[in-house]
Amino acid sequence: MLGAMLVFCQYAAALAIGSAIGFIPHLPIVKYMIIALVISLLGGSIIASPKIWQFWREGEPHPVGRLVREADRAAVASYIVGFQLVSWQMGALTWLKDMLPAVIPYWADPGLASLERAILGTDAWRLVPEWLVRPFDVIYVTWALVHTITLIFILCLKPSPIKARAMIAYFLIVGVLGVCGQYLLSSAGPVFYDRIVGGAEFADLTARIVVHAPFVGLGVEMLWTSYSAHTDQIGNGISAMPSVHVATSAWIALALSSFRPKLRLPAWGYWLAIFIGSFALGWHYLLDAVVGTLGALGCWVLAGRLLSGETQEEEPHALAPVG
Repeated sequence: MLGAMLVFCQYAAALAIGSAIGFIPHLPIVKYMIIALVISLLGGSIIASPKIWQFWREGEPHPVGRLVREADRAAVASYIVGFQLVSWQMGALTWLKDMLPAVIPYWADPGLASLERAILGTDAWRLVPEWLVRPFDVIYVTWALVHTITLIFILCLKPSPIKARAMIAYFLIVGVLGVCGQYLLSSAGPVFYDRIVGGAEFADLTARIVVHAPFVGLGVEMLWTSYSAHTDQIGNGISAMPSVHVATSAWIALALSSFRPKLRLPAWGYWLAIFIGSFALGWHYLLDAVVGTLGALGCWVLAGRLLSGETQEEEPHALAPVG
């Protein structure tokens, strides 16, 4: 319910801002919902497969029917509704990101770039060796898959305070941290700097991307075309501060570390790869990644406070998958 309230507040904010500036787009909400339904059903089918196989091995003539009869319907409903809430939140985020340059034109890029150079003595992306750019380019595009698998895993778990904390933290990260940060420090990021601000300060970065980061190059052109034509597409919108990719990667690490301590090292290793990749590929300034990480940690703590600290008392046996 708290997650639903947070999503409702996002839409209320988007509707208020959109009405004020006359920006009420035809968002692809139905597409988001269909995609979420397909992903949730596919993920649920994969997770249910071992149980069906077990029933079949036991001689059950109708293993699927038995699974349906024995399934915890409340848990199944929660799983599907959870995915739908995530899809609605992504729709609200797209709407708010689309409106960002109309409400607060990108203004923070020069300051963020100057601050980064003052601290590091150069642009953060220059600190990453050129031979590492292509590996980061490949790793970065896995974010959507890893993010989705983590959501499937968490939503399939039995109800527990730690599961509630993880999902509340997720909605806070995307709906509060992401949106508020974007509107407070409206910025486009290094890859769009020269197109937004003008000049050729990041010409070397652009040349590096053309040679070593084909996925980034494709993404940049798709986003810029959508931005220029004002089209309503899934994943539309340009915004750098804070890095939601990094923030949600930190959330993945926090959640998996809580549910499965053995996954702590690979989970935080993945966060580190996304963290470095965010500025190595020019999507973000280093400060965007730092704020995204610290913001995710703050949302995790806040989610625990909202649940009165009950998550800290949760025992591992309550975290077994539903069914």
